[in-house]
Amino acid sequence: MLRCVLRDINGRKSAVPELLSLKVDIDEGVPADSLYATFAYAPTEQLTEIALYEEDVPLFIGVIDEEEHERNELGEYLKISARSLAAHLLDNEAEPCAYDHPSLSLIYERYVKPFGIKMEDRADAVFFGEQSVMKGYSCWRVLKNFCTACYSAVPRISSVGVLYPEGILNDGEIVFGDDGVRYTQISEVKKRCEEISTVYVKASNAGNYTLPIDNLSANARGIRRVRYLNAMLTESPLRCADAMIRNGDKKSYEIHLSCPSCLLGKEGYRAVVRDTLLGEKEDMYISAVHYRMTSDGEYSNVILKRRQKHVDQ
Repeated sequence: MLRCVLRDINGRKSAVPELLSLKVDIDEGVPADSLYATFAYAPTEQLTEIALYEEDVPLFIGVIDEEEHERNELGEYLKISARSLAAHLLDNEAEPCAYDHPSLSLIYERYVKPFGIKMEDRADAVFFGEQSVMKGYSCWRVLKNFCTACYSAVPRISSVGVLYPEGILNDGEIVFGDDGVRYTQISEVKKRCEEISTVYVKASNAGNYTLPIDNLSANARGIRRVRYLNAMLTESPLRCADAMIRNGDKKSYEIHLSCPSCLLGKEGYRAVVRDTLLGEKEDMYISAVHYRMTSDGEYSNVILKRRQKHVDQ
C-alpha cells in the first residue's frame, strides 16, 4: 500500500488527505524525477516536501514545485507537482571558480551534500586535471562534468536522494514473464540512429583528430556516425571514447513493458525477459519506470536497456 507524507513550511508533517491519483516518472536520462499527485482537498499550510512510501520503504523523496487548489462540479482537490532532491542541483547556480585535481569528495561536499543528498559508499577518486566552474553553471552541471571526466559516466541521483557517481546498477533481479512479473504489453525497439561507428581522438593540443576508435559491430552493419574527442579534456581518452561507443550501443536497444503493478524502487535492477515472441532476453536492466495510479487501478510502464559493465583502461 502506497502512502504519502507531506511537510509544510514550518517543517511539520501535514495531515494527508485522500490520495486520488498518482503519477511518478523515474528515468535515468533525466536528472530529477517527477511526481504529480491529486488529493481530496483539505486545508493545509503551504506545503514544501513530499515523500512516497510502500509500507516503510521510501520510493520518492522530493520538493514541491507547485501546489494547486481546485474546485469544479465534481468536488474540491489539492494537486501537487514535485521533483526529487536532484532538483536542488538543477535550480542552484554554482559559484564560478577553478579546481586543480578535484576529488569526488570535494565535489560532493560543495555541490551535493548541502541539499540533503547522500552518496553511495565508495572509494574517493581524483580527476588529475583542471576543472572550471563557469558563470551560469548549475551545481548539477559541475557534478556531471566531474563524473564525465573522472569516470566517463553520467551520475545519477536516485528518487530517494542518493548519489551514484557512475549511475545505478543494482544487484537485485526481476524476471518478466513465466512465473515472474506479469505484463500486458511488450515491444522491442531498435535504434540504429543512436549507435556510433567511430570516435576520432585528438591526442595533443597541437595535433589533429587522427586516432580512430572503431565500433566494429556498428561498422559491420553499415552504420556511419562519427564523433570527435579532445583527449586534453579527459583523464583517460581511450576509456572516454569507449564509453561514448558503449553509451550509444546502450541507447540503441530497448524493451518496453506495461505491467499491472507498482515497480517503483526498482531502477537499476537486473532484468530478464521471457517472452513467446522475443524469446529470452538476459542481462538487461531497468532504466525507467513510469507509474500511474487512478481509481481504475495501477500500472507501470518500464523501459529496459542492455546492462553494461564499466571498463577500466
